[in-house]
Amino acid sequence: MNILLIVLDSVRAKNCSLYGHRRETTPELEALAAEATVYDHARAPSNWTLPCHVSMFTGLETHVHEVTVHHRLNPGHTVFEWLANEGYKTGLFTENGFLASHEVGLKNAFETVETIPENAHDRYLTGKINDGPNGYYYADRFLSWAEDRGKPWAACLNLMDGHRPFEPAPPYDHWGDQRARRLQQELDLRWEPTFHGGDRPYWQLNGLESLYDGAIRQADAIVGYVTEHLREQGMLEETLLVVCGDHGDGFGEDGYLPGEPPAVSHIVPMHESLLHVPLIVRHPGGNGGDRISKPAALTRFPTVVRAAIDGGRASFVPEHLVVSTKLPVTADLKRQFEAASEAPEPLFAPSRAVYDTVGSVVRKRYHHGDAAGTLLTPSANASVVDRIDRDSETLTHTAIDEVFNRFEPQEVRSPRPDDELQTETKEQLRALGYY
Repeated sequence: MNILLIVLDSVRAKNCSLYGHRRETTPELEALAAEATVYDHARAPSNWTLPCHVSMFTGLETHVHEVTVHHRLNPGHTVFEWLANEGYKTGLFTENGFLASHEVGLKNAFETVETIPENAHDRYLTGKINDGPNGYYYADRFLSWAEDRGKPWAACLNLMDGHRPFEPAPPYDHWGDQRARRLQQELDLRWEPTFHGGDRPYWQLNGLESLYDGAIRQADAIVGYVTEHLREQGMLEETLLVVCGDHGDGFGEDGYLPGEPPAVSHIVPMHESLLHVPLIVRHPGGNGGDRISKPAALTRFPTVVRAAIDGGRASFVPEHLVVSTKLPVTADLKRQFEAASEAPEPLFAPSRAVYDTVGSVVRKRYHHGDAAGTLLTPSANASVVDRIDRDSETLTHTAIDEVFNRFEPQEVRSPRPDDELQTETKEQLRALGYY
């Protein structure tokens, strides 16, 4: 069978109509859900692209691999390398520089890598801030590559349409307006320091969220475009299809713990808006439209793939509890926060989360710095129904540490000198707000 991982970069469950969002942002995912398994409580292993993709590709939690912008992922640890050794051709199709060009080495897991071209047809160019092609370009590159059926294939299609800058094409821009577009054009692409530093009020992020919903609608349409093409070509019934968000985005949601800052974009916060992501799995032949309410972990992707190759089915619900870790904020981003804020320390505070179920709701035990607490969440769109303060911060920290200590450390990274980052890689990341 073929393997296709479609990553909806920066798309959170809260803004998907598949999970109850008031705007119809994901009709294609809803159609796919009728013949797939939907995980209602999937959680990202971290809060931004690089550590999350390393975890998805290797099956290692972020506190185990600890790969940041300062490291290389050592060869031989990803499921795509394993698939290549099993006779698969492998391909990566994305605009995201952390995957396709950064020296961290994720691109080295693939034989074919398609990223930003020197020129693209006008039909792919919809952005004014980011002048690169939209996700349809990478979808077409993937589909052309997949049609060569000399041997089975395994691919990752990472769609950046839901990532800032939010510039959905007119057919999908149902909720934004000129004021929202003007606000986005006035802001730096790396806009977190502007809000956390007090130069802009957090409520303005609501306008950006209206553009974000249109961007999710565009990413959803591309998923429908890809799946329909695979169906027409007779490939969908030969393919394990996994669609997920790698992490979400924040639009000013308040923190629940003392000293926890509001959620603005990603990398800094560990709010549910960053960690609760969509996850839909379609096996060859389709499923029965199942929905799984237990917490699920994206790090189960290699296990699910290996089980499918062996003729079985594995779940994204792990045997251990689901965990998520904030890796340190470093390098250029840390310097920007320090320059913009008089007291940036809360933005750098470490944070870990552990998920399980209590009755019919998901329980999140987490800490932000020294503050710790417990939240109960019934769904992606419901407000947190309870904040339990009965346990002391010390007891909550201890419970979290006990879970994290069950994981065996793995040495899968090597240090990378900061000056190795190539100019073209920096330019590619700068277009997405990373530099």
